[in-house]
Amino acid sequence: MFEFKLRPEMRKQLKDPDRFVKGQEMVHWGIIIAMAGVVMSGILIFQDPEKSTNTVWLMILGLLVSGVGEFHKYRSK
Repeated sequence: MFEFKLRPEMRKQLKDPDRFVKGQEMVHWGIIIAMAGVVMSGILIFQDPEKSTNTVWLMILGLLVSGVGEFHKYRSK
């Protein structure tokens, strides 16, 4: 869905530019997953307020995926 391309001068500065791109993609997917959990929680607040915290696991999963992506980006520099 996402296709990131680094500028040539940025590719020269990185040890592993492909890993950096992979990490950037993971960060974006993690943010999408976390925001999906936020949206689901917002819907559940109006539908059934007692169940609105059930989507916390989805938010945590998204943040973990983003964290792994940031780690990939850090290791590729």
